[in-house]
Amino acid sequence: MIRGLWLGLGLVVIAAAAMLLAGANPLLGFWALFRGALGGERQISETLVQTTSLLFPSLAVAFAFRAGLFNIGAEGQLIIGGLAAGVIGARLETSGLVAIPLLLIAGATGGAAWGSIAGVLRARFGGNEVIATLMLNIIAGLLANYLVVGPLHSPGATGAETAELPHSSWLPGLLPDTRLTIALLIALALAFVLRWVFDRTVFGYELRAAGDAPEAARRAGINLAKTAFLAMALSGAMAGLGGATIVTGVLHRFNVSLSPGYGFIAIAVALVGDLDPLKIILASFAFGILQSGALTMQAFAHVPKDVVSFVEGLAIVALAARRFVAGRKQMTALPQE
Repeated sequence: MIRGLWLGLGLVVIAAAAMLLAGANPLLGFWALFRGALGGERQISETLVQTTSLLFPSLAVAFAFRAGLFNIGAEGQLIIGGLAAGVIGARLETSGLVAIPLLLIAGATGGAAWGSIAGVLRARFGGNEVIATLMLNIIAGLLANYLVVGPLHSPGATGAETAELPHSSWLPGLLPDTRLTIALLIALALAFVLRWVFDRTVFGYELRAAGDAPEAARRAGINLAKTAFLAMALSGAMAGLGGATIVTGVLHRFNVSLSPGYGFIAIAVALVGDLDPLKIILASFAFGILQSGALTMQAFAHVPKDVVSFVEGLAIVALAARRFVAGRKQMTALPQE
């Protein structure tokens, strides 16, 4: 927690310096940022929408991390999950009680299938999941673009998107006249379920053992290949579910630009949350403030919204480097045979 506070303070200082370099007033910039994110009911609801969109892939990244896997592919898994929900939803005419669960399951299944590709490469061939998931991100974006403007193009769709979903397939809203839906409640429930899985189940223990001490886990009889495959598949399912909630709750159609990089920002969110699902809720809200307030900051304080992306990128690099160094120290501390 203390390290997280120091990191947050450091990022604030860096953001202030970036604003100065951009010729803007940092105090005015931060005021505009928080005004755009928390200045009223509409602003708060939009911040919670961003929080929800970040929470799903952040939990996905944390889940894989717990098994010692660096899932960089949450962005691609989110896109594939959204694509599955959008394509099926555009052709589905049925009641919401059937349509909504079906589309969410379709999104989770699509994400799981995409994540399991890297899982198979890791479990069967010892492939590096970082490289595999990075490449799969690119393939996911290109594949989605090809399908929605080509063979799966829906009548009435304009550009690289599906037709609008029937109203029966829309997620119920939480606040009138806002984009906030029950997706927030689903994401929060998922976080609490994951915390229970990590702390109270044999599978959670095997995940943590595989991530923290793989050699000891192997000697204890844990199948590391199977654990790696399941971790990547389930991680992909969570990210894919997030994509489906964006389609059914926010956009009401699939668009190839449905994510401004949620899957990549999720890496920083998961690390800031120390891979703890409940702390990740708070970290997602903090990053949701950044995402929601960036445009207001640019409009009122003349601070480029790219400053937010710059700060988020630095957070990813700093936190990933910290975990890498910690892992190297742990390896060198092990007794040599």
